[in-house]
Amino acid sequence: MDILEHFYLKILVPIKIGNFDISITNLTVSMFLAIIVFSVLFWLLARKPKVVPTKKQAVIEMVIGFVKENMVYQMMGREAGSRWFPFISTIFVFILANNLIGLIPGTYTPTANPIVPLTFSLLIFFVVQITNIRKNGLKGYVRTFAPKFVPSWMYVIVVPIEFISNWVAKPLSLFIRLTANMLAGHIIIIVLESMIIYFKNYLIAVPVVPFATIMMGFEIFVSAIQAYIFAVLSAMYIGDAESPKH
Repeated sequence: MDILEHFYLKILVPIKIGNFDISITNLTVSMFLAIIVFSVLFWLLARKPKVVPTKKQAVIEMVIGFVKENMVYQMMGREAGSRWFPFISTIFVFILANNLIGLIPGTYTPTANPIVPLTFSLLIFFVVQITNIRKNGLKGYVRTFAPKFVPSWMYVIVVPIEFISNWVAKPLSLFIRLTANMLAGHIIIIVLESMIIYFKNYLIAVPVVPFATIMMGFEIFVSAIQAYIFAVLSAMYIGDAESPKH
């Protein structure tokens, strides 16, 4: 038995158009399932809004308020945050949904596959670069790598550091953190559950099942935290691009 089978991509519906392989995999199904589940959940909570909010409406308003005040406005300020709130909140909800969907038996965890966090990290990277150039012009963009307050003779040191920070460290901080945390947590749960079958002794379930249940609850917490961190860092990086500090 391969305990890592949960992380393998499986082609469910093979589709090829010329040299392009657009087959439907377990990752694809789980990703769309995550979107559908959360979309339906938010629709049920937000439909028929009232001036005096119901309990369901209060929940969705609390989530929106938390994302807006504690993630977007805090990192970007109100002016920039108002413009970027739809984008950052979408990133947060999408990653949260894809983190959690893999906890359902028989599904796949899209964010545990490096290609998904890498895609979103590159998306944020390009958004940051384009935003910086659009807001500050090409000269202002270049100046972020060579701050005015730094003596020119130090540029040989400062420019490579700023370049690595903006072009390597920031996207890697998004990619590695999300991928590693989602992989590690799910591997622990799967290993614990596989011990029962591996040892062919159901007595081992006595300590394993309660511990796996605790880890499952912890993994829900980690899934929410990682979505929060990804969204907060994205907001911070975009906010820095809108108003460079040097």
